[in-house]
Amino acid sequence: MKLTIDNIEFESDEELTIYQAAQKVGVDIPVMCYKEGYDYFTSCMMCVVKDKKTGRQHPACSQQALDGMEIDTNCEEIREARKMTLELLLSDHIGDCEAPCQRVCPVHMEVPKMIREIMDDQMEDAIATVRLDLPIPSMLERHCNAPCETGCRRSKHDEGLAIRELARHAGDWDLKRGNPHIPAVKESTGRKIAIVGGGPTGLASAHYLAQLGHACSVYEKTDRIGGRIATEFEKAPLPDWIHDGELKVLRGMGIEIHLNTEVGKDKALSELQEDSDIVLLTCGATEPGVLQAMGMPVTEKGMKVNMKTGATEVENVFAGGSIVKPKQPLIKSFTTAKNLSACIDEKLNNQPMVGVVEKYNHKMGRLIDGELEIFVSGANPIGRLHPEDIVENGFRHEDAQKEGERCMHCDCRKKDNCKLRDYSDEYGARQAAFNGEERATHEHVNQNAGAVYEPGKCIKCGLCVRVTEAEGEDFGFTFVGRGFDLKTGVSLNKRLDEGLVKVAEQVVEACPTGALATNEKLMPEFLGYLPPGLKKLPAKTEGESPEPEPASASESSEG
Repeated sequence: MKLTIDNIEFESDEELTIYQAAQKVGVDIPVMCYKEGYDYFTSCMMCVVKDKKTGRQHPACSQQALDGMEIDTNCEEIREARKMTLELLLSDHIGDCEAPCQRVCPVHMEVPKMIREIMDDQMEDAIATVRLDLPIPSMLERHCNAPCETGCRRSKHDEGLAIRELARHAGDWDLKRGNPHIPAVKESTGRKIAIVGGGPTGLASAHYLAQLGHACSVYEKTDRIGGRIATEFEKAPLPDWIHDGELKVLRGMGIEIHLNTEVGKDKALSELQEDSDIVLLTCGATEPGVLQAMGMPVTEKGMKVNMKTGATEVENVFAGGSIVKPKQPLIKSFTTAKNLSACIDEKLNNQPMVGVVEKYNHKMGRLIDGELEIFVSGANPIGRLHPEDIVENGFRHEDAQKEGERCMHCDCRKKDNCKLRDYSDEYGARQAAFNGEERATHEHVNQNAGAVYEPGKCIKCGLCVRVTEAEGEDFGFTFVGRGFDLKTGVSLNKRLDEGLVKVAEQVVEACPTGALATNEKLMPEFLGYLPPGLKKLPAKTEGESPEPEPASASESSEG
């Protein structure tokens, strides 16, 4: 048998499907209803390919590779066919990829993940989650206007979660121990970026750019970082353990911080331009005359800047924050910084400057009758905690954990491991392409099983049916109903924990969407194994406190 796959010649004496033949020549064909080691069962048609000789389309997972075929796996016709397949699947998909709180967070921090980590006493993981997207959290979260809390669905029931205070708790916990978490940075690109201004936009930009591997130097004219955090928001000076701790984190990422250095006075802008690949101006609201003296073009309204990319009319000079738009909400400075950093990185890599592009995000939309009760049923029914000293001292650790238990877990448990989401993003599928007038009601089946089942996310691929049958579950999964009402469920109307006695982990791994996901609320001792994502908690010694005392200024200062 001889054939070509994407113009690669292939010869074999084996009987192979087109998908298996493609694997052997290193061509990846997307599949959702197929899993190696199991016979094909249904056909979602995601794996469709075209035989150029006949003009016919074939499902690669089941069609035998035949002599003389000329297979094209990625032409425009095939991509459009896959896009339509995805849009049909999305039309009756019920669920959110990301929780509303994360979607409305301007820096897109993984709020539910942070909350679960605090609840599980995994504070190292919690602060890593926070600092991945949110620079200087102990500074910001004392003054953020908390848009994430307005997006919290719990507010429709009683009060939204105290997300801002939980993020502050993680940040303060980190700094108090004197050896804070340092976010990972990529291998050095060899590119240098000079940032003028050590306020929120400048520090956040340095944080994001350092993560991308660029060498950043921040020039701040005063003796402290923070900028407008101190001048516009602070009622009292920020404690040294916070200021010095956040400074230590930034320097730990390789960022150079030059205090008491005013550009235009102590150091010329032209000198920074000569020594750096990019100069980023984030020095706060600045008079037009000062900008002109620095050589920057201005109008009556201020500096000339492309608002989409932050690029100025001066080559390789960018600007953002209050120097461009004063008096914006503090968190907007971080949004600006994230987008600026993406544009600068694209500029340095000779790519079109488009800024931050978010991944495909399915949205359930407004809840219908009965759905809020489903979400609330999985959370602690207590009201929001309001400690009297929360403004001064934040949450105590046990209160932070209790507050976290109020989270309704609106995000998908498999949003970072979902083929439907990944392929929808890759092929540009639209959620609303085939939307009907109404959607079905969200369902959430827990029943103390090793997996959680959400039927509205099921694409009826049948993999759970094949896995439970092959592994000898007494009941396992089967198809229930007919026609448009067809869905998968446990045989003989048994409970989920009766159908997944042996293979909860295997069906979670096999499911291509978030329909079956690990039930992280069950204790590993009950399951008999440790599901993916669960970690054994370290044993605490008697009297051990999860809340370290603040490090002294000398301990937390650099050097």
